[in-house]
Amino acid sequence: MEIKSLDERLSVTAQPQLEELEQLAVQGFCTILSNRPRGESEDQPDPDALKSKAESLGMVWHQVPVKPGEYSQADIEAFEHILSNSRKPIIGFCRSGKRVTDLWALSQARHRPVPELIEAAQSAGYDLEPLRERLEQQASQAVRRS
Repeated sequence: MEIKSLDERLSVTAQPQLEELEQLAVQGFCTILSNRPRGESEDQPDPDALKSKAESLGMVWHQVPVKPGEYSQADIEAFEHILSNSRKPIIGFCRSGKRVTDLWALSQARHRPVPELIEAAQSAGYDLEPLRERLEQQASQAVRRS
């Protein structure tokens, strides 16, 4: 399992298997955030079994299930709420880690410069360039709200 850091609060990985949750607990992760909808693929582990195992290891489990590229403002805000209010460090996952990275950047665009987010994602191996316009829109909403 490859784990990549997006910032001091959140790391990202691809779909963990049930037996890999112990490794996440040993590495000190306190919260797990899943962005995969139930039944997304045949080989996807049962989310209920993952949640039960995570909780038995003392980790908190959250879900914001989204389809790739389909992020509502409610999804972004739910992700930001979990990021802001959960025990750290947090590990987020989806099939590949891309949705976690996208939602992280969208949730942070009102608080951090977009180029900084794009660079952090790129350092972790994820390309946010296709999302740049939407990230800029999120950033501009923060300016209007101030």
